Amino acid sequence: MTNAFTDRFRLLLPLLTDVVVPIVLYLLLKRFGVGDFWALTLAGLATGVSVTVHTVRRRKLDMFGVLVLLEIALSVALLFVTDDPRIVAIKPSFYTALAAVFLLLTCFVGRPATYVAAQPLATRGDPVRTAAYRAAWTVSPSFRARQRLMTATFAVFLLAESILRVVVVYHYSAAEIEQSFLLSQLPGIVLLALVLLSFRLQVPALRRIVDGVQRQTNPAGSGAPGETGETGDAGNGRPAAEGSQPIPPR
Repeated sequence: MTNAFTDRFRLLLPLLTDVVVPIVLYLLLKRFGVGDFWALTLAGLATGVSVTVHTVRRRKLDMFGVLVLLEIALSVALLFVTDDPRIVAIKPSFYTALAAVFLLLTCFVGRPATYVAAQPLATRGDPVRTAAYRAAWTVSPSFRARQRLMTATFAVFLLAESILRVVVVYHYSAAEIEQSFLLSQLPGIVLLALVLLSFRLQVPALRRIVDGVQRQTNPAGSGAPGETGETGDAGNGRPAAEGSQPIPPR
């Protein structure tokens, strides 16, 4: 129960840090008389707090950390070139579009971002499960295709969100920035919910593939050596290794 709750919280954490926190902080700052430009700027910088803490704890700057640094740099630059609050309101569109491009690139170069990001959740640090997870990428075309599909779906979500944010914000005048800022969050919330739903639909098939590979690579701890069940192609009855010999854990 605890692990399931933790996993769900991790999935919702981006929504809390990137959508809920900026909205609440913006409204609070406005109530205390802070102008639109500064309220939006400070609310936007608040989204980097969780990523900064995560980066310091890991002692490693990942792609999300780079995006946060770009956001901070862009915020500082905007202080000197404009006082239009709409520019600040659409600022997240720049780095979400950049993130979308990065995610799409991982579908063709290296391994998809969702494959890398999901490994800790999928394996929970178990070396046997980790070996099976990595081997699944090697032996199962279905596993690779599903991981690329999930990453591409997330990329399309980010790109759509960045475009819709600009459209909504500039549909209103600068004097109506509070209304446009709040409404510009709605597309992101809806699209993120759809992405999480699509991920949830993919998880059972991915789990079956990894289970099948694990039974082959570690039969003593995972079941009978010849048992395959719904493995290699997400339940179509073919062996996880699709006719290959058992893959030793790497």
